[in-house]
Amino acid sequence: MAANGMSSQPSHVSKRGHKDYCLPGTDDGLPAREVGVWAEEKYRRVGMYCEMFATGMKARWDARVYLDLYAGSGQSRLKNTKRLVLGSPLIALSIPDPFDRYILCEADNRAMAALRARVQRVSPAADVRYVSGDVNETLEQVIREIPQHGREHRVLSFCFVDPFSVGIQFNTIRRLAEGRAIDFLILLALGMDANRNIRSYVSAQSTRIGEFLGSPDWRARWDEAQKSGEDFIYFLAREYATAMERIGYLPTLPAEMHRVRSDLKNLPLYYLAFFSKHPLGKQFWKDVQKYSTDQFSLRL
Repeated sequence: MAANGMSSQPSHVSKRGHKDYCLPGTDDGLPAREVGVWAEEKYRRVGMYCEMFATGMKARWDARVYLDLYAGSGQSRLKNTKRLVLGSPLIALSIPDPFDRYILCEADNRAMAALRARVQRVSPAADVRYVSGDVNETLEQVIREIPQHGREHRVLSFCFVDPFSVGIQFNTIRRLAEGRAIDFLILLALGMDANRNIRSYVSAQSTRIGEFLGSPDWRARWDEAQKSGEDFIYFLAREYATAMERIGYLPTLPAEMHRVRSDLKNLPLYYLAFFSKHPLGKQFWKDVQKYSTDQFSLRL
């Protein structure tokens, strides 16, 4: 987020009132990933930030880019309900001031085919680039799709990272951030994956957490954290924020992340963590947290 890019006053949000960014989908016969009802919180925050970001930046930058590293099929079905809702790519395509380019990544071929069909139906004129495969392996292709930033063509990006596990490697995030103005909203699947598989991941043979944190020596710090009574989920959230700080992002405390719990047993599922290189980015995320929480409360 650039210093001259956006006002810190979210007037276009407050004047809008309680707009819901968790948008209904259409039963079109194409695949739809089943998700827990708590996904509404995620989609609502993604949608609000996309609109604030894209509208606030449209006159300040030559190109605004939206990246979705785990785009899915474009629609989700809420578990134990008949409700279909738009996934993050279609939400981002539905905002009043669309991004100048969309880069959508998905490893599942069936989901990618459905996503292409839905994007073509919803926004056929949008500049959308598709990258098939595991983003950790197709990263260079993703980077080639991001417009070149320069003095005469200034590019600002927002990247949403929504994996079901801690399989996103930190090197992927690091490479995307190098030399670019880019904000990240990252789902840290710490309860869904890391905490459930702690025994496997802590073993010396596993490289999973080391790749996730970009730090192969993390176990020594975990040993010390355990002595002070810190749990594994909090430890990983703190470590991830520290890793982002090392590559130029502002400090972020786990308390600043949005923690999502299951609706049945109130078990921790994941952190939704926002990272920006400029204070205005963090201010906007605080505004999103405030307004999206108000909207969610109205729906309960």
